[in-house]
Amino acid sequence: MGKIDDRQDGPQRPANDNGPASNEPLDPRICRIAEAIGRHLAREHAKLRCLPAANDNGSRQ
Repeated sequence: MGKIDDRQDGPQRPANDNGPASNEPLDPRICRIAEAIGRHLAREHAKLRCLPAANDNGSRQ
């Protein structure tokens, strides 16, 4: 049996590529909204970690 060669000639585009990226900078308002959403998600995640586990039952005696 021969060795399989998966290499392809030339650069490959990612499967989720939506086309060529523009050189325009991202709108600062979009960055600000993304930052706010990230902080909100982080706070929600931190709150959930502070709650006791749903199956955290004490011992029965």
